[in-house]
Amino acid sequence: MKSKLQQGFTLIELIIALALGLIISAAALQLFVGGLITTRLQQASAELQDSGVFGLEYMAHDIRLTNYGNISHPELNDTTNLGGLVLTSGLTGNVNLPIALDTKFLTTSGGVSNVNAKSDQLTILFTAPEAMFNCEGAEVAAGEFVLQRYFLRKDDNAKNDTDYALACDANRPPANTIAQLTEVGDNGKSQIIMPRVDQLRFYLGTQNANKTNLAYYTINQYKAVAKAAATANIKPPRIVSIKVGALVRSKDDLKNKLIDPTKAIQFLDGDVSLTNTTNKYLRREYTTTIALRNAMGEPL
Repeated sequence: MKSKLQQGFTLIELIIALALGLIISAAALQLFVGGLITTRLQQASAELQDSGVFGLEYMAHDIRLTNYGNISHPELNDTTNLGGLVLTSGLTGNVNLPIALDTKFLTTSGGVSNVNAKSDQLTILFTAPEAMFNCEGAEVAAGEFVLQRYFLRKDDNAKNDTDYALACDANRPPANTIAQLTEVGDNGKSQIIMPRVDQLRFYLGTQNANKTNLAYYTINQYKAVAKAAATANIKPPRIVSIKVGALVRSKDDLKNKLIDPTKAIQFLDGDVSLTNTTNKYLRREYTTTIALRNAMGEPL
């Protein structure tokens, strides 16, 4: 007679053991998948943080120099002579930049984006306060003019034509006079500041003549207000700050069901919709407001 200790499992015991094993394996797999998804989201969030925060701060550093050196014309608007925010140019009339600069290189709207609204371009002018490097990495001597523009363009290192990056283009130094501002425009040397940007907007913070009211305008709104002021023979609102907004996306498609690319994204003054509703990238809006301290003084 066999001992009970040598008897095998019954069929019921085997089924129960298999069921328990499957339940434990499923729970472990769920924890693993959940941990993997969380890790990918954290990595994407860290990418966005690095790109958004440091990219905007890099750009803001130079934008703070807007109008530096233009001591006799601190009241910044679309007609300020050698005005640090370049909205107008030409060889005649009251303009910011008295050279024949193509209008597509001025502060304007109408650039590429990955949403249902055009992106903006910001063009600034300042005198180098000390020996420095412009945004393309070229050395600039103290006292030279620096003209830089910030805009979205295709990232040449990316695979897709709609992978845009925030880039900066600068004039070729030296520029000791305005007439020497050469190689202005995207000559293929513009430097990428922030990769994977779907939308870029600039808002102009203005102050009325009595310095009692602060308002923000889009670039097109400000141009319309300035045109109306010129028609009425009055001064346009004075520009004292710039608000920057960038919609940045992650490097990889996370394929996460929690991300809905068909849903509108709240961006600054209104919602925007993505033109690509297939890929599930993580996106985040980054904004900063820069006071133009060189445009807040009074004429000498």
